Amino acid sequence: MQVVKLRKVGNSVTVTLPASVVEALHLHENDEIAVEVAGDRIVLAKASQDFQDAWDVYQKIEPRYRNANRKLGE
Repeated sequence: MQVVKLRKVGNSVTVTLPASVVEALHLHENDEIAVEVAGDRIVLAKASQDFQDAWDVYQKIEPRYRNANRKLGE
């Protein structure tokens, strides 16, 4: 496991991926990654078209279940 620092850029915070991680996942500049919170962990995954399709569907139905999702997240 490698440790990296978070850095402030404007109003956001960024993390820089080590070159070994970028190479292992065959990532390139401007590729998209999926970000998920799992307990106290941040999970990053290379985004695929399947992921994007599922995310688009989720974005359409999320407002309907927003309050329930917030309660589940507590």
